[in-house]
Amino acid sequence: MNTENQIAKNDNHNPFKDMGFIKFWIVSTVFWFSFPVSLVLCYLALGSVRTRHFVKALVHDFLQTLLIILMVVCVIVYGIYHYISGLF
Repeated sequence: MNTENQIAKNDNHNPFKDMGFIKFWIVSTVFWFSFPVSLVLCYLALGSVRTRHFVKALVHDFLQTLLIILMVVCVIVYGIYHYISGLF
């Protein structure tokens, strides 16, 4: 029973979340540049569980990047509106 709990705990642990920024950036860039082939190779090399963890980490990183870009654009638009509207 104890080994089943350890296996379930190891399946839930995502090793790609522990990866450093630069290393994950390089891996994700190579993955996206060769997307269809890299997904198949990732599935064959890492297996279904690790591939699912990797894709989940990539989606999380993508959504986080979109949120940061949206926030920066909102701040820039507000700044432009605030300073330009004072001129009229």
